[in-house]
Amino acid sequence: MFVIFLATWLKACKRNDPNENNCFKEMFGGIFPHIANGIPDLGIEPFEPLGIRKISVSRNTGQVVQLNGSFNNLKIRGPSNATVAKAELNLEKKFLNFDLEIPKLRINATYNLKGNILLLPLIGAGDVNILLKEIKTSVFTKISLRKIPQEVINIDQMKVKFNVGNMRIHLDNLFNGNKVLSASFSMFLNQNSKEILAELQEDLENGLGDIFTGIWNSVYNKMPIDLWLL
Repeated sequence: MFVIFLATWLKACKRNDPNENNCFKEMFGGIFPHIANGIPDLGIEPFEPLGIRKISVSRNTGQVVQLNGSFNNLKIRGPSNATVAKAELNLEKKFLNFDLEIPKLRINATYNLKGNILLLPLIGAGDVNILLKEIKTSVFTKISLRKIPQEVINIDQMKVKFNVGNMRIHLDNLFNGNKVLSASFSMFLNQNSKEILAELQEDLENGLGDIFTGIWNSVYNKMPIDLWLL
């Protein structure tokens, strides 16, 4: 029953096929729409909206940004619209790498931040809304094979790199709720979004790597290799 259920949506690829990476690309791309709503039969939780409890920010020596704090209780809408641009699986060298392109991400969260951006003080805690467009993401992983009880892929380590074409951000309750200062600072943030993202990118990439390792293992650990790699 487990095999029959998976076969309705999981594309199978052949080992030692010269075009296997194209097959992996199609297979991983086909997974996203199905896990977006969750797959109860496999115990896979809904992927959309994506919930992330916390992403910490600790940047004390940046030239553009010096910030400490966190974004909390993130709800991210849009990751299920990702297109897999490239995928490469190598069981001998134990890696699984893929590139994703995401048209748009909408993020609702709360924040607690204190520091400076381009020498201007930033302090506040409240709601934050972020819109990211034209996101290109590269994911590099180290994997191992485990039997639980059938053989599955386990992601042991993940590194995420991303590039964002455009960002819009709005922070509520900046400067103790001063609406005039908050509006001016939000405009300033959006005008300098690329420089700010570049400074925060390392913290965000490290946080997302840790988070997505757990998410992807919740999927791969329930997909025996023999079902999709023939």
